[in-house]
Amino acid sequence: MRSDTSHPRFPLGEYIRRHAGLPHDLAQSGMRGELASVRTLLRRVEAGNPEELSRRIARRHGVGPERVFLTHGATEANTLVLFHLARRHARRRGGHPRVRVRRPEYPPLLDTARYAGFRVLRTPGEPEVALLSNPSNPEGTLLSSDALAEFTRGSRDLLVDETFREFSSAPPLKDGGSAELWLTGTFTKAFGADDLRVGYAIAPASQVEAFRNASWLLDGIPPASIASALALDRGRSQILREVRARFQQNVRTLAEFEPEASVLAAPVWFDRTTSTLGGDRLARAGLRRGVLVCPGRFFGEPRGVRICLTRSSFPADFAAYRSVKAELGLLR
Repeated sequence: MRSDTSHPRFPLGEYIRRHAGLPHDLAQSGMRGELASVRTLLRRVEAGNPEELSRRIARRHGVGPERVFLTHGATEANTLVLFHLARRHARRRGGHPRVRVRRPEYPPLLDTARYAGFRVLRTPGEPEVALLSNPSNPEGTLLSSDALAEFTRGSRDLLVDETFREFSSAPPLKDGGSAELWLTGTFTKAFGADDLRVGYAIAPASQVEAFRNASWLLDGIPPASIASALALDRGRSQILREVRARFQQNVRTLAEFEPEASVLAAPVWFDRTTSTLGGDRLARAGLRRGVLVCPGRFFGEPRGVRICLTRSSFPADFAAYRSVKAELGLLR
């Protein structure tokens, strides 16, 4: 039977799942199974409604609740926004709309944009849409306001995936400059709530009604997921204290050997010290020794690898990774 190629595939996720269970996992970017506070809060949850969850998310972002659209995760949120914007701009300009994407970047953002009909802008010009993760996945850094303004220059819409923002105290982005700002987020990363499948998109005020009409594919979030997400949201201060303490502890471990990593705002780091060998060769060498990292080619930069800092086992896992690099003559 021929495989179905009528929908986008996300090779990075398939790569991680294919190698799940290795002793030293530096590829998982979420906190699933790592947080005692989450386990405690989910033991008993009270029924709630999606309107309450939307209101809580809206208050943190300083927007009206009508601008919050609940989804089954950030991937669905990004997909709905990109398909909406692709249709909107294709009608306006009468051809394939253009998108500007940073490199390296989280691959499903680029893959989905292409599938929605965008043409990736590789030369100077003004795109209809600018697209990025902030903090960056895979680099773990926040874009400065000046860099964001330069990246957005000339675009009509800016879509920012803030999946990792809550690992730091950075506030939500408020302004897209000259572009209309779209934000997406999820409970699956900092909250380690992969099983809930709850995310959201925040639309600009001027496009709420148009996006509501375009997002008719949303079939509602299961009541149990809404109730659990509300329980986590009410306990967010407790959860984020645990999350950030773990993250900062792992950052300190990494920064002992890679001082520039001390500025990370998200639990991902892109190791470019592998450029003489290449990310794929290092990843294969790691697999043979039970160490899982993500090859940089998935992010559009094949000269490095992404490692994640979410696990309590990170010090041992990172030591195993450094041992692989030492055997290959890659330690500085």
